[in-house]
Amino acid sequence: MDKTIKSGLAMLNILESWGVDHVYGIPGGSFNSSMNAFYEKQDKIKFIQVRHEEVGAIAAAVDAKLTGKIGVCSGTAGPGATHLFNGLYDAQMDHVPVLALIGQVASTAMNYNSFQEMNENPMFVDVSVYNRTVMTPQSLPFIIDEAIRKAYEHQGVAVVTIPVDYGFV
Repeated sequence: MDKTIKSGLAMLNILESWGVDHVYGIPGGSFNSSMNAFYEKQDKIKFIQVRHEEVGAIAAAVDAKLTGKIGVCSGTAGPGATHLFNGLYDAQMDHVPVLALIGQVASTAMNYNSFQEMNENPMFVDVSVYNRTVMTPQSLPFIIDEAIRKAYEHQGVAVVTIPVDYGFV
């Protein structure tokens, strides 16, 4: 029997292996598959819902400053992602490791001008030490692990954009 798990759960297993026990963010349509994984692992990793993505990014930066551990925040596609900038620049300026998980429209809807679809990668180049869009569900855990490794190595911000359909596979 094949022992596979959904990539969203595999992503949270990687976060847990790095000592992450909470994430700040707002649930939203483009982040639903990840939210489903957070629900399934709520006993291990707490999703702390904030009122605005900016607050989540600032909370992650402050968390990293106070603990020395990576702070993690999330945002939804398009406008939600852009609201993370102030907190991420705060982390960058103070050289603390932060991981930003960004939702994206489904991979099958990308490049069709879908609702709230944006090419986020160019926007985050200046603030990040690592900036990737996940291209396959199978690569999600690897990319999360690499992002955290780079955030610690360079004491900076890592950004991972996740198409919504990948967390369910």
